[in-house]
Amino acid sequence: MKIIITILNYIDIAAPLLALFFFIKPFKKMVKELHYVFYFVLVQFATNTTALIMQTVFDVPNYVAYAANVILSFAILALLFYRMNSRSLKKLVPVSAVVFTVVTVYSLWSLDGIDSYSSIVSALASFIITACCLVFFYWRLVHDTKTPGLTNSALFWIIIGIFTYYTGSFFIFISYNYLIQKNADSIGILWRFHNVLLTIFCIYTIYGLTCKNYQKT
Repeated sequence: MKIIITILNYIDIAAPLLALFFFIKPFKKMVKELHYVFYFVLVQFATNTTALIMQTVFDVPNYVAYAANVILSFAILALLFYRMNSRSLKKLVPVSAVVFTVVTVYSLWSLDGIDSYSSIVSALASFIITACCLVFFYWRLVHDTKTPGLTNSALFWIIIGIFTYYTGSFFIFISYNYLIQKNADSIGILWRFHNVLLTIFCIYTIYGLTCKNYQKT
């Protein structure tokens, strides 16, 4: 049991690192949209590693690293969805970005600060990205039926991974404050579940890059 818990504690670093290796060979040939996915995975690896070092080596709060994760991840994925040829996404993304920016600034300066974890910002980011994924699926499956071979696209499978990760994370973050007030030990369980969701995303990413067409959107 201890081995499993240890694996779950560190898999948020190991899984993104493994996924990064699968970008190396096709990087120059894959569509520009997948470059954003690469940067997203890189942010997961870099910020999660930084958070671990801050906690275990320097014994200081690592909330800054996780705040950077949320903000950078949202910015990268917002740019990814905005690049897609969907009128709905081109309207949704800018409005959502403004709302996210306002809430983030207000939360950091007035509510949570940089020395505590902001579940409000994380939940909002998860909600917006989940909404963008749903719009993407509706656009490609209903309005963009002229483009054949949707499931042969690496990006399609990666978006499924993003949807899975952010949908699950949304429910984690909206229940975060309530659960830690009831039982502080639940933080570890919540974060391990979060790491499992991130790993699922990485598996979808690896599958898309290795088994599907990375030159097709």
